[in-house]
Amino acid sequence: IIIKTAEELQQNAEQTSSDTRQQISGKVSIVDVIAASTGTDITGTTNIATFDVIFRISSGSTGIYPADISYYVTCEISSSLGMAVDSSTLPAKDLNTEVAIGATTELTAGTTYFGTVTLATTDSTNDETLDANDANPGCAAMATVGNSLNMRIVVDGGGETLTELKVDSVTLGTSMM
Repeated sequence: IIIKTAEELQQNAEQTSSDTRQQISGKVSIVDVIAASTGTDITGTTNIATFDVIFRISSGSTGIYPADISYYVTCEISSSLGMAVDSSTLPAKDLNTEVAIGATTELTAGTTYFGTVTLATTDSTNDETLDANDANPGCAAMATVGNSLNMRIVVDGGGETLTELKVDSVTLGTSMM
């Protein structure tokens, strides 16, 4: 019984070690987030419509492909309407050539990539108000000067990266980190 218990404990420890290694090494590091385009979502207020996430695959990471990386941008619309979420796969483009990385191409640790995130409209009914009729609202209307958004980048089977995006300006090329 003691030998069997020791073997089970060893197997559990090895699995935990393997899982922990993947969580640490299968991660994205955010270099910067840059305002890429603006729009208007409610009452003519200018907001960030798209932004570029400049990122690297963490050292030691292997087996990460573009489809493995997802983003989630969250914001509070109002106390009565609650939170909105924009989410999708984070596209990967070569930072130098701006060429999209193919779905079957492994992303290389240490190489810098970027992907463009498009915020969904918050006012889905286009009636210039935010109310319960706005189904599945996005964070576009909240990406205005003085507000902040929360972004989480998740690698499938790996780790998560969290950051707060601050909208200090809607000038294109402005950093949001």
